[in-house]
Amino acid sequence: MDTKNIVCQDCNSINAVTIKNTLNSAICTNCEADLDDPFPLEVSDTSCTLHILKNDIPILVDFYSPACGPCMAMYDDYEDAALAFGLQVRFLKINADEHQEVAKKYGVSGLPTIIAFHQGEEVNRISSQLSQTQLNLWAQSLIS
Repeated sequence: MDTKNIVCQDCNSINAVTIKNTLNSAICTNCEADLDDPFPLEVSDTSCTLHILKNDIPILVDFYSPACGPCMAMYDDYEDAALAFGLQVRFLKINADEHQEVAKKYGVSGLPTIIAFHQGEEVNRISSQLSQTQLNLWAQSLIS
């Protein structure tokens, strides 16, 4: 069994979670939200930074704009890919038009850009529309 810090999607509190297997579920000790909710989380500059720095699981951050055709075309694939990973990989989305601080910090110049983080460090990035299969393979590679 492995204990990992998981940031709650609802209240942003940090929870120590014992990961027993990939089917593990966990409840936030502060707000009782399901920590294994696999749906991509829409974040602000502040909450994005918190998730990147404080989650012990890998993070994928989709920098997008509602005005970006490829970004919107990838929306369903990103959401569907996230469903397979629960407490293994956290999928975040940040509107780069509204929340520019994190995009600037990580040098995002084109959209869509997806950046993978682990232990607070960038480990990979792709500036392109990806299919659900490509996203699944990438997320899987982060936990292997």
